[in-house]
Amino acid sequence: MRGLKLVVAYDGAGFHGWQRQPGRRTVQGVMEDHLGAVLKESVTVTGAGRTDAGCHARGQVASLGTASQLPVAALAPLLNRLLPGDVRVREVTETEPGFDARRSAIARRYAYRLLWAEDLLLSRIAWHPQRPFDAEGLTRATAPLEGRHDFAAFQSTGSTPAVSVCNVTRAAWRPSEGGVQLDIVADHFLYHMVRSIVGTALVFQAAADPGARMAECLASRDRGRAGPTAPAHGLCLEEVFYPTGASR
Repeated sequence: MRGLKLVVAYDGAGFHGWQRQPGRRTVQGVMEDHLGAVLKESVTVTGAGRTDAGCHARGQVASLGTASQLPVAALAPLLNRLLPGDVRVREVTETEPGFDARRSAIARRYAYRLLWAEDLLLSRIAWHPQRPFDAEGLTRATAPLEGRHDFAAFQSTGSTPAVSVCNVTRAAWRPSEGGVQLDIVADHFLYHMVRSIVGTALVFQAAADPGARMAECLASRDRGRAGPTAPAHGLCLEEVFYPTGASR
């Protein structure tokens, strides 16, 4: 048995998220079905991030074990010939024993894209909030999020209980095509955390002191003090980080 690491990109619009669900089209389900056909065995794929329905990925990482001796270099081309057009395997490498795409990860980077105005093409991967926003105000609003904090105020109610303390090493806005995007890196994320942060930043960006409003919300640990959850289609899992030597 050998381990494989796959870097996967997908357009989430046609998927009910990453995780396999009976009767629903999911990225994990599609990947496992087609990997099984190529490797000629039943496989279980572990994803680094369980992206929600409608969310995209450019750098999702998946891991699996296989008894197949198919050369690594052949796997991505063979898979991509079979996979539907909204999911692609960007890279395949063999891993060290014990590598797990989810448990071995030490951080993930997400991007959330906002549009200044409606855009027919970009609106598939970015959100126009239908009201004016200010890039400087957004920057001031998200600045207090960097560091180790309890992010319970940005966790959707009804989600599975999880450790709500996260270490955010980057939460910064920068220009992107047609608008701006939030780049956020953390050791782990809570359910709907990034989308809740975006919705809250849009509410607080017009305040006299956006940073103070965000800091108060963060300290409250109260989801009712935060803003609405931004739509899924503006969110993309861009990159997953691992310790040196965790995978080849």
